[in-house]
Amino acid sequence: MSRFTTCGLTILLAFAPAALAVDGTVLINQSTITNGLPNCPTGGHFPILICQSGSYRLSGNLTLPDANTSGIFVSADNVTIDLNGFSIIGPVVCSGSPVTSCSPQGHSFGIGSSNANVVVLNGDIHGFGAFAIDLNIDSRIENVHVANNGFGGIRVGETSKVTNCSANRNLFDGIVTQDGATIIGNTVSGNGRLGINAICISTSLIQSNLATSNAGGNISGFGGVCVLVNNAAP
Repeated sequence: MSRFTTCGLTILLAFAPAALAVDGTVLINQSTITNGLPNCPTGGHFPILICQSGSYRLSGNLTLPDANTSGIFVSADNVTIDLNGFSIIGPVVCSGSPVTSCSPQGHSFGIGSSNANVVVLNGDIHGFGAFAIDLNIDSRIENVHVANNGFGGIRVGETSKVTNCSANRNLFDGIVTQDGATIIGNTVSGNGRLGINAICISTSLIQSNLATSNAGGNISGFGGVCVLVNNAAP
C-alpha cells in the first residue's frame, strides 16, 4: 500500500461515523473516545459527550483511568442510554461495613447531566469519585446497579423515577431524590449515610424498597409529604 493510500485511510478512519445498531441506536464503547459522537465537540478523551437527543447503547464496558475522570456527560434533553448489561467502571473502592472511607478520592461521575428527561437502563456503574449517576429533572433510572462511589450512588432531580435499582456501599447516600420522585423496588444497603434520601415537599412515592444496614438511617423523607408503601427498612 502506498504512503498516500495509507495516509488517506488514516484520515477516513479519523472522521469515521459512530457505529449504529440495526435499529439506528448509536453504539458506545471504549473506542468511542477516539472520535467522539456525531456533531459533538469532543473526541480523544473522556467524558464521552452526548450532545443530541436520541437513543444510545453500550456495546462494551467503559473503563475510566482515575477518580477525577467521568464516563459520559449528556448535554441534550430527551436522551436514553441503555447500558445493555455492560458496566462503566472507575477505580474507587470503598471500605467498612457500612462504608467509612473510599479511595482514591476524586470528583468524577459515571453518567451526569444538567438536562431534562435523561433515561439510564440495564447495567452497572461503580467506582467513581462523586456519584455513579447524577441527573436533572424528569429523569428515569431503571435496573441499574451502583456501588463503591466516593460520594453517593444515584442522585436525580425533581419528578424523576428510580426503579428496580441497587445502590450499595457508597460513602454517603445510596439514592438521593428531589421533590415529586417515584422510588420503587430498589435495594440499598451498606451506605455510609442514608439508604434513601428523598425530598417530599409535594408528593413523592417510596414503595417496595429494601433498605438495610445504612449508617445514617435506611429511609428518610424531608418535607413531610412522602408516601411510604410496603418498604422493608428494619
